Amino acid sequence: MNREEVIQAINDKLREMSTETIMFHQAVADVLGLHITDHKCLDIIYRFGAMPAGRLAELTGLTTGAVTGIIDRLEKAGYVRRANDPKDRRRTIVEPTRNKKLEKKLETIFTPLGERMHKLMSSYSDSELAFLLDATTEFLEQTREESKKLRSLGK
Repeated sequence: MNREEVIQAINDKLREMSTETIMFHQAVADVLGLHITDHKCLDIIYRFGAMPAGRLAELTGLTTGAVTGIIDRLEKAGYVRRANDPKDRRRTIVEPTRNKKLEKKLETIFTPLGERMHKLMSSYSDSELAFLLDATTEFLEQTREESKKLRSLGK
C-alpha cells in the first residue's frame, strides 16, 4: 500500500472503532438499564467526581435541560444524588453514590475488556506505546474540536 492508502485504511479503522465503541457502550447501557447518554454521563461523574449540573452540561455539550433529565433518571436509579455545594449553598452538585450492585456490574463488564487491552498493549515497545498515546490523544482532541463546531451550528 502507498502512503495515501495507509492513511485511508487507518481512517477506516478509526471509523469502525468509533462505531464499535458506541455499540459496546449501548450494550453496557442496556445491561445497566440506562440510556447510553445516561451511562456516559455517569461515567463522567465517576471519573471527575461531584460537580454542578452546569459543568456536566459543559463536559458533554448537552443542554442544561437535557442534563437535568439525565440526573433525574440517574438519581431515581440510585447511581447519583444531588447535594448542596459545600462552597456555595445556593448551588447544587451531583455526586456519585456508593452503589455496590452497580460497581459489581461494572467490574463484571469492564474487567475482561480491560485485561484484554492490557495484554495487547503490553506486547508493544515503549516507543510504540508512546506513539499510540500521542496519536490517540491527538485523535481525541481533533474529534472534540469537531464536536464543538457541530454544536455551535445547532445554536
